Amino acid sequence: MRDVVIIGARCAGSALGLMLARDHLDVTIVDRSTFPSDTLSGHYIQPAGVSCLNRLGLGPALADLGAPAQTEVSVDFGPVVLTGQPEAGPDGNITAYAPRRYIFDPMLAEHAVSAGAELRQGVSFSEPLIEDGRVVGIRTQLASGKTEDIRARVVIGADGARSRLAKTVGAERYDVRAAETCFYYGYWSGVDLTHPRLFIRDGLFAVAAPTNDGLTFVGVAWPKALYSDVRKDVDRSYHRAVATIPWLADRLAPAKQVGRYAGGALLDGFYRTASGAGWALLGDAGYHKDPITAQGMTDAFLHGEILARAIARGLSWGSNLDAELRQFGRERDAMSRAMYGLTCDLSRLAPPPPDAMALIGALKDNPTQTRRYLGVIAGTVGVEEFFDPENLANILDQTVAA
Repeated sequence: MRDVVIIGARCAGSALGLMLARDHLDVTIVDRSTFPSDTLSGHYIQPAGVSCLNRLGLGPALADLGAPAQTEVSVDFGPVVLTGQPEAGPDGNITAYAPRRYIFDPMLAEHAVSAGAELRQGVSFSEPLIEDGRVVGIRTQLASGKTEDIRARVVIGADGARSRLAKTVGAERYDVRAAETCFYYGYWSGVDLTHPRLFIRDGLFAVAAPTNDGLTFVGVAWPKALYSDVRKDVDRSYHRAVATIPWLADRLAPAKQVGRYAGGALLDGFYRTASGAGWALLGDAGYHKDPITAQGMTDAFLHGEILARAIARGLSWGSNLDAELRQFGRERDAMSRAMYGLTCDLSRLAPPPPDAMALIGALKDNPTQTRRYLGVIAGTVGVEEFFDPENLANILDQTVAA
């Protein structure tokens, strides 16, 4: 019997597998895909996520993938554009990356294997093995149709927002927020862009970020109510949206699209019960939100650290595994709750109210607080810390005094 079997070998599953293997646990990771392969993703790793990868010793490997290091970001509200570096995290890191998933995921999986984890590609999860109400492993199916059982002391579902494990064990959703947007993105060559830029407009959101091979990721989000019209002609809808943002339209005009658009209508935001008897969920399987704040990959790494510690404690002699997994769920929710609320607010694609625009205007000439504001999305400054009423009052008072 293995210590841990993980369903899903992309960023959540492979990162967790790496952490657990380094704790000398017997880990098997299964994935129905084979690498290299791409997946639908905004593939942006915030500085807080990069810090986690640095803690794993993967900083050089991440840099070697070829996506440009990003230390600056712009948030474009139309009348006001905030540009700068985010506040540094405790380790001093301010760097973000947007590596393509077809090269990032295999790198992560390879490091998990090097640490001692077993990776089985092209292997599909069929159902959990349950004995006396407890999950004790999984049944898998090979491409040939042959089935094979893998027994383990704990099973982890890192199999995405539509998690089959979550469905089969009856993990309940809570704090569900109806999806507000649909989103499509494409890749472009020849774009004059030095750092990521976010565009916040009334009823529209767009983002441009440098990625691998000299390409630029450009994504557009519309209200979900427009999805049926958008998908009828994605290219037309996409260019109409870009045309409303002259700064972006000017840079895409001479550029050439590489590949097809990807995207669609987004799923609802939700939390799922994080664990049960012999199982736990990680990444989008347990906590899913709109990609507008680009937190998905970063959360997978940070929550993976919490889960890895819980599993290591829970599998040690004399410990209560299920209690440790429940504690993981409480920590996951506490860590992500404020950003979840902010993400849901932004995904409504409503223009900032007057008091928010006053704050944004005050930040324009306040580089220290602008760094802290940018640090909120970067994961280096807490949402509640920055938006504390006393802090906001200080920002506005400084502007009045000036």
